[in-house]
Amino acid sequence: MIDGGYELRSTHLAMAKLHVAESTGSIVNTAIQMFGGYGMLADYEVERMYRDLRILHVAGGTSEIMKMLISRSIFEQKS
Repeated sequence: MIDGGYELRSTHLAMAKLHVAESTGSIVNTAIQMFGGYGMLADYEVERMYRDLRILHVAGGTSEIMKMLISRSIFEQKS
């Protein structure tokens, strides 16, 4: 795919997914901590966010797989 003259590679997508998954994980975990025990009740929106976050970490590859794809690309470029 070419966007604005810049070719997107799977490595770029892996970097974006990893960044989004890690950032949202930190934000939602902080929100859960702020709500305390109430953060895990279905009555609160933060609980749904936590469930959705779990799917984000698994769907499309785990963070460890994304890190492996990124590092493989870096080592291929150097050789």
